[in-house]
Amino acid sequence: MRIACLGEAMVELSALDFAGHQARLGVAGDTLNTAVYLHRCLPGAAGQVSYLTALGDDSMSDQMLACMAGHGLVTDQIVRQRGGLPGIYAIDPGPDGERSFHYWRNASAARTMFAAGGLSLSALDDFDLLYLSGISLAILPPADRDALIAHLAAHKARGGKVAFDSNYRPRLWLDRATAQAAMAAMWQATTIALPSADDEATLWEDDDPSQIIARIAAAGVAEIALKQGARGPLLWSAGEIHSAEYPRATVVRDTTAAGDAFNGAYLAARLTGSDATAAAMAGHNLARYVVGQPGAIVDLPPGSFDMAP
Repeated sequence: MRIACLGEAMVELSALDFAGHQARLGVAGDTLNTAVYLHRCLPGAAGQVSYLTALGDDSMSDQMLACMAGHGLVTDQIVRQRGGLPGIYAIDPGPDGERSFHYWRNASAARTMFAAGGLSLSALDDFDLLYLSGISLAILPPADRDALIAHLAAHKARGGKVAFDSNYRPRLWLDRATAQAAMAAMWQATTIALPSADDEATLWEDDDPSQIIARIAAAGVAEIALKQGARGPLLWSAGEIHSAEYPRATVVRDTTAAGDAFNGAYLAARLTGSDATAAAMAGHNLARYVVGQPGAIVDLPPGSFDMAP
């Protein structure tokens, strides 16, 4: 299988220690996090995961590219924009592990990934599964965003698989109405829906899980895994909602990338033949492990989260 995750890779600053004049430096971003965890959960022969984005032509972007390749991702379609620079963000975790972020991304090269000389929409058709998020959409100029959604809708109509996590970040959008229109159109282009209840409630002011699922299902998706944090997801397929009991994390140090980890393990399980219930448990278990570590992309115990073919 050929899988592509599309979005923005950024320089990540975590474990900030101003008194000690140090911080942990990494490379992350919501879809990049999912790409790494998806690759790690897939059996070696099951498929390859590509990351699609734009980086600058600076030395920091060189190191980011090497880091992504070091995670096992295919990087041959990453665009290098002359004079471009990557975005940066810092994680500020609270005492309960919940985090806030500080961003420097307005001039990120990823915003130009579909500009002249950038990625071709037709290149997306070479993949068996395409994954992206609301952030992937939000950073694009409106014309590029509309063209991408239209192309993905056509790809789905031809039998292609598209997975989408709405991942709503209000500061990235012109206004709520613009975000709502783009997300609604994107759900129509989606096969596998991976929303978070918190994001959907913030965007649509609707915190009823059954209503969230009904709205997304009406767009014509094939399956939904509605993430609900520590409570675990609600699943929907063939007109029915399925729930289960999920174990809670015993240690919560940093909730960064919990949803991204869930998405990676869920997709890996589904792509290797697991049913949605087993895939949801795999995603939840990976997420509750990740929240016990600092940062977005954490080391995993060897073999612990591999999905059997």
